[in-house]
Amino acid sequence: MLTFEYKGISAGKYVEGDIEAINSEDAAFKLKNQKIIITKLIKSKKKKEEDTVKKKSSFSFSFGNSVKPKQVMIFAKQFSTMIRAGLPVLNTLAMLEEQTEEKNMKDIIGKIKKDLESGVALSKSFEKYPEAFDNIFVNLVKAGEASGKLDVFLEKIVVALEKKEKIKSKD
Repeated sequence: MLTFEYKGISAGKYVEGDIEAINSEDAAFKLKNQKIIITKLIKSKKKKEEDTVKKKSSFSFSFGNSVKPKQVMIFAKQFSTMIRAGLPVLNTLAMLEEQTEEKNMKDIIGKIKKDLESGVALSKSFEKYPEAFDNIFVNLVKAGEASGKLDVFLEKIVVALEKKEKIKSKD
C-alpha cells in the first residue's frame, strides 16, 4: 500500500489528509466515495519516512497489525453508546481503557486519553494510530467534532465497521 496526500472539498469545507491506496486511481476512487472533491493528490514520500522514524524511535513495540478490526469495532460500539448516553469523552475513554483486556488496544486508548487531557483534538488523537483507525473513522470523528454531533457520527462509524466485518466474514 502507498500513502497519498490529498487536498479537497467536502460538504463545502476545505479538507486535507493522507489516504492509503494501491495506486492513485484507487486513492481517487476512495476519496470520491467519501464525497471529497479532489483538488490535489500526490504520492507521499515524506509520510512513509516519518512513519519509519516514528516506529524506530518508539520506546515500545509498534502496534503493527496486532489491533484487529473486530477490536476497533467493539471499541467504536462501546464508545458510541457511552457518548450517546451523555457521558463526557474523557470519562468514557477512562472507562473503556479499564474495561479493555487486549493490551495494544488498551495502550492506544490510554494514549488518546492523554492527548485529550493535553488539549489535542479527538480526531487528531485517532489520526496518530492509522493501523487501528482508518481515514474514514478519523474523518467521521472530525465531522462529529465540527458539527457538535459526535454521537451521530460515531454511530455511522459503527454501521460502517459492522458492514466491513460482514463482508470479511463472507470471504
